[in-house]
Parts: sequence; structure tokens; C-alpha cells
Amino acid sequence: MNSVDFFSRRSGMTLAGAAAKCGKPLALAIGVFDGVHRGHRKLLDEVIALARQLDAVPIALTFEPHPRSVLRHTAPPVLLMDLEERIRMLQEAGAVMTAVADFTPELAATAPEDFLQMLFESVPQLAAVGVGANWRFGRQGSGDVKLLESYAEQHNFKLAAVPELVIDGKIVSASTIRQLIAGGKLDQAEKLLGYRYSLCGQVASGYGIAGKNLNCPTANIEPMAGVLPPDGVYSGIVHADGKSYAAAVNIGVAPTYGRCADQRRRIEAHLLGFSGSLYGKKVRLTLGEYLRCEQCFASEEELKKQIARDVEKIRSWAGKQL
Repeated sequence: MNSVDFFSRRSGMTLAGAAAKCGKPLALAIGVFDGVHRGHRKLLDEVIALARQLDAVPIALTFEPHPRSVLRHTAPPVLLMDLEERIRMLQEAGAVMTAVADFTPELAATAPEDFLQMLFESVPQLAAVGVGANWRFGRQGSGDVKLLESYAEQHNFKLAAVPELVIDGKIVSASTIRQLIAGGKLDQAEKLLGYRYSLCGQVASGYGIAGKNLNCPTANIEPMAGVLPPDGVYSGIVHADGKSYAAAVNIGVAPTYGRCADQRRRIEAHLLGFSGSLYGKKVRLTLGEYLRCEQCFASEEELKKQIARDVEKIRSWAGKQL
């Protein structure tokens, strides 16, 4: 058995396939799990504890796309991470497998009793279920933990309804974390996430100016998902090809070179000590500290001097991280 498997109706395998593959009772943690934050990990910890008691396999069941993108077409959420990264982090948190249910309009319109029946038919050897205490499911969110409790009694499985986690007066939720990151409060976001925020993306061709004019080549990272913090220069760590590099990260529109007409925000990372090409590769960028705002310099020489000062600060920061 692989440590993590991807199950989706789109690939021809469902939760039933995961259940058949395990050959043991399952303990199921259900949620979207965007960000796999500390609240999610609390839920997973309880399911893993139940799995140990019941000699079961802990599995996470997530949904793709995000339910709100189906239920609210005009305001889909900006996700903290893409599905591949979500699955990777669920594995790190202890899920032996991750099952992915396609969240379709048909699924959204399913009566909660029918949803539960489909779940039990998919996993006849269900030993435990863990959800958030405020979890709603089924048509118009009409299903709740009380309904799930009655099904747990009827079908003889354990239920863990986990209360929301509160840290420093804030409910730990993906929406709160998105707001903190967008507002530049990365330290507060880290407290709720339990780790420094990262963005995954593919390296694409950029303007080509940093390498030629500044002797400071950058990887132009196009994020696959994620919330960008305010424009500026940040310390960071880029994980690529199995290695980690300290990086000077600029988020913004490169105003020194008159690119303001192109309002598309870019992520450009200068990897310290790296030589080679990353074009076309997927990398993960862990954001560190905010250093300064993005600014327009009068000359390239002034910009070069500022970059050198930035790099010196980032080397000092990275010495404590790597």
C-alpha cells in the first residue's frame, strides 16, 4: 500500500476503492482541510487516536473543488494550497490515505440522509468518523452533527465531533488565515497554521532583467493556489529538486523598470547559492519575514546596493532556519 493514494471519481476510483484497498476498518476524518491548519490537525489527531483504539486505518476525506466554489459561483474562495499540497500535508499529519470526493452540484443537492447512506455503502467497515462540531452537509446544509450522531448509533461506529480551536482569541479557520496573510500578518497566520505559510507554483519565464542587469537571477513563480501577502520584499526558503535554498523574494510589479502598466502581481525569488535552471519545475516557497516595501529606485546601481543589503539580512535570517 502506498503511503498516500489519490482517489477520485474522475480517475475511476472512489472512497469505496480506498476501503477495499485497506482491507481493515476505517477511521474517517471529513473536511475540506484547506491549509491543513492546527484546527484540522486537532481533528486528525482525534481520528488517529480512535483508529489506534479500534485497530483501524485513519483516512482523510476531502472535497474538490471547494464547496463554496460550487455553492457560491460569484465568490469562490482563494485557496491556501492546491490539492496536491493538501494531500501531502494530510499525509504529514497522519492520514494513511486521502480520498477525494468530487463536489458537484448533484452532490450539493443530495439530501443529508442520502449522503450518509452513500458514505456507509462505500465504507461498510466504517469504525469511526471525525468532523468539526459545526460541520454541515447535504442539501442547503441541512445535515448536522445531531443527524450524524443518530447514524453513528444505528450503524455502530464511533463519532468525534471536534469543537473549533481558538488561539489568541481567534477561531482557527482557513478564512481567518486567508485574511491574516492578505493583511501581511504572517506571524499571526503562522500561529494558526502551525507552520510558516508556503506557496507552491511552477517556475515560468519572466522579464529576464534581474539576471542580465543586476547579476541577480530570479525564479518567476506562478502560484497554483494561495493567498499573496502585500507587495514587498521578503525573506524566504525555496524548496526545489529535493533541496532548500534561502531566497530573496519580491512580490509586486517591479516598478523600477516601468512595469507598472502590467498590473499582474509577480513572485520573483533569488535563490542564494543556486546555479542551474528551474524553468518548468514545481517549487514550494516558504515565506519568512517582511523586509521592506517594493519601491522604485532612481538607478540600477541604487537597486543593486539595496539588493545586497537585503541579501545580507536574509543570509542572517536563513542561518537560523536551515
